[in-house]
Amino acid sequence: MEEIEDVTKVSSKGQVVIPKEIRDRLEILPGEKIIVMTRGEEIVLRKARKLSLEELSEKIASVVEKKKVNVDKLVDEAIRWARSKQS
Repeated sequence: MEEIEDVTKVSSKGQVVIPKEIRDRLEILPGEKIIVMTRGEEIVLRKARKLSLEELSEKIASVVEKKKVNVDKLVDEAIRWARSKQS
């Protein structure tokens, strides 16, 4: 069962403070990456290091489908970039 633990507000820059008690309990350290997802009208925050490879793959596939990303083109560009850095 979900319960409200605290209330925070969004700053003019779109920033939200995660209360210290929650950061401590979940061991969220300064500088750590947080994944921001939506579930209907909810915003879900998840520690990046807890995201499984399967979940990450699903998120990438979802973005690729929604944004009509040409994955083959991106891979070709990444290969060209990597080869140019070897020179």
